[in-house]
Formats: sequence, C-alpha cells, structure tokens
Amino acid sequence: MPNVFIFRKGDDDPHACTALRLSKAGYAQVFRSLKAMPVRALLLDPFSQYALSPADFLYVRRNGIAIIDCSWEHAHMIFGQARNHVRRALPFLIAGNPVKQDQPVSLSTAEAAAAALYILGWKEEALDILGTFKWGAHFLELNQKLLDKYASCPTSKEVVEVQLQELERRRDARNPPSVLD
Repeated sequence: MPNVFIFRKGDDDPHACTALRLSKAGYAQVFRSLKAMPVRALLLDPFSQYALSPADFLYVRRNGIAIIDCSWEHAHMIFGQARNHVRRALPFLIAGNPVKQDQPVSLSTAEAAAAALYILGWKEEALDILGTFKWGAHFLELNQKLLDKYASCPTSKEVVEVQLQELERRRDARNPPSVLD
C-alpha cells in the first residue's frame, strides 16, 4: 500500500474525524501543517481538471497520496495553498458515512482514501480501511459497481466518460420520459 498523507485542518469534531481514525489504525500519517505534507505526493483535489485513474498507480506507489481534511467552506482556499504539483479529482461517488449518508460527492476522508486506493488497484487495502468503520460496508455497497468500472479504465479521460455515463443514467432515472413524448 502506498503512503497516505493527510493534512487535517481540525475544523471538525475530533471524535467523528475519519482522518484521525485512519492514523490511529496505521493507515495514514496526519499532518497539522500543510507545508509539512510531502509535495511529491499525488493530491486528491476536487478542483482538479483530471480524474484519478489506474494510470496514476506508479506515481502513487512511488510518492504516496495526499488528502486534505477540511470543511468545504475552506476547501477552495486551502487547496489553493497546497504545493502539490500532481492533482487528481475523485470521480463521482456516493457517501456512505453517517454525516453525509447517501449524498453525492460529500465523501469523508476515509472514503476518499479507500476510493482512491480501490481505483488505483489496492482493493484489499481499500477494503481494510472501510472495515475500520461501521458504515464502510454501506459505502462499498453504494459504490462497488462504479469503483470497479473506474478501476478498469486505463486513463483519466475514460474515467470521466464512465462518470458522465453514470450521471446521465441518474438524471434519466429521475426524469423518465412521459407517455406524451
């Protein structure tokens, strides 16, 4: 498993913080300073124009993966301050954690780490991380088909295509054609 580095801003409840639980379980190293984070680690950045894909495997194996644990209120500013040069966005997934349960895109830090590892090919390690949480199985239940599809895409472009197909499928399911169409 690659190194997982997490910058924790600390603007959440420490008892509910999945980053701290990952650190305590030995799955991640938590930093209290953004400047202390390894610059070469691939940063999971929701504002990146490129999606994480299996093509990033060798880079992550060599340099690790970085995650920023902060409130969405501060996200744009904090991601702007990060010095990491290689950034990737996670594709569309649904949260399984109790705080944002069943909401699209609002993943916990642990869900983001597990999803990234799964997509990159470290499926067993991703399942181990999810096993640390009571709700981990729910996250997997909601996303396993998508995670498998993303993990089978060789490039970022193909991950984005799968994501767009999923979003279109969900839109069509919400707005079925009427009998008059």
